[in-house]
Amino acid sequence: MVASESPKQKTFDSINEKLKNGTAVVMTVNEFKDSIRKGKKYSVNDVDVVTTATMGCMSGTAACFTVPVTKGSVFKRAEKIFLNGVPGSPGPAPNERLGLVDCIVNGTGHSIYDHRYGGGHLFRDLVKREPVKVEVHADDGRVFTKTITLDDMEFARIYSFRNCFKNYNCFTNVTTGGTYPSIFSFRPMEPGWGITLVGSGECNPLENDPKFRFIKPGYRILVDCAPGIVIGTGTRATAKAPNLSVAADMFKMDPDFMSGFITSGGLEVVTSIAVPIPVIDEEVLQNLTASMDENLEARIADVSDRVPFTKVTYADMWQGHDLEIEYDPDDCINCSFGCRAEHYCPAGAISWREKTRDETKCARCGACTVNCLGQAFKANLGKVKVDGVGEVPIVFRCGNRFKAVKLAEVLKHKILTGEFIIGSVDDILMAE
Repeated sequence: MVASESPKQKTFDSINEKLKNGTAVVMTVNEFKDSIRKGKKYSVNDVDVVTTATMGCMSGTAACFTVPVTKGSVFKRAEKIFLNGVPGSPGPAPNERLGLVDCIVNGTGHSIYDHRYGGGHLFRDLVKREPVKVEVHADDGRVFTKTITLDDMEFARIYSFRNCFKNYNCFTNVTTGGTYPSIFSFRPMEPGWGITLVGSGECNPLENDPKFRFIKPGYRILVDCAPGIVIGTGTRATAKAPNLSVAADMFKMDPDFMSGFITSGGLEVVTSIAVPIPVIDEEVLQNLTASMDENLEARIADVSDRVPFTKVTYADMWQGHDLEIEYDPDDCINCSFGCRAEHYCPAGAISWREKTRDETKCARCGACTVNCLGQAFKANLGKVKVDGVGEVPIVFRCGNRFKAVKLAEVLKHKILTGEFIIGSVDDILMAE
């Protein structure tokens, strides 16, 4: 918190006061950086908040639930629990004879009944208030089942242990000549096939706050569109490639900004994070201006060893390419052997028989454009010049920049309407 204010220095409190009286200027990261490219030059007093966001596969996502199973004194404790077949770990509290089970469910967990359904799908179904089947194996050998919804739980919280990497690797397959299943591809990566893009580039919160001036433990953010907080850095975080650990209750999450994801290397969970960056001084403004796609390194690694062997920029990955995927059902040629686009869709968003695409599920990953023989799905995913290899097409995107831009807009709206207050939890409690 800055103690005093000058024409070139502001505070959280002064920005929140301007928000209350309707004089604050809030911009999304997309609005801000597009205007910079058009030649706009900002001073500290021209903009008060820039909203940043990212969305994509974030393996380090789990949830903790308190699941009602029976009335009290029916069983002593649970040995196993499954929600729609996805296994949970009972605990950390045993809840003896209460009829409740505390459990932790990994976002990458697989259902024992359906290999294409996992923790990420379960989290989204719960947030949609879909009925979920609970199966509990008690320590005395009895099995109890019950159907519940999210609102039957008294506790449901997402915990991220490793999300929002500042700069992850992108992947290709050019070294060994082998074929590799991977969580970074919808089908095993064949030699010379293409590049899978990872990361939201200039939209990413950590790219825009590189010194962690604001993104600290207790800082208020959105997780899957719900109010959440930063816990700290996450597992495998390094100085060059930091990431975040975050938490948020699930009851106010939006299913459009979360999902399960099917890859050739196993099930993944899609998580979204949005972070406000208050423009309190010149350093913040300079960081926002400098963190453009053109200036951000995108490392390319071979999927065989995941060791980077070259680098480009995120402008090569994102600029001039389509964020949205165009779909025209009239171009469907009714493949007699089945729809490859539907089969390989990681989000399960395509229905070949109904000729529809679920826009709320669509990950804008581009897998459909690679697999649809009739070109009913179209997008310019782009090509990248790779040293020693040549021009390589982007064939898959693990990050959903289209939805990241939308989430930044949602956060902007919440800030302007007073639904979201800038600052850490402690700062806000002190102000109250």
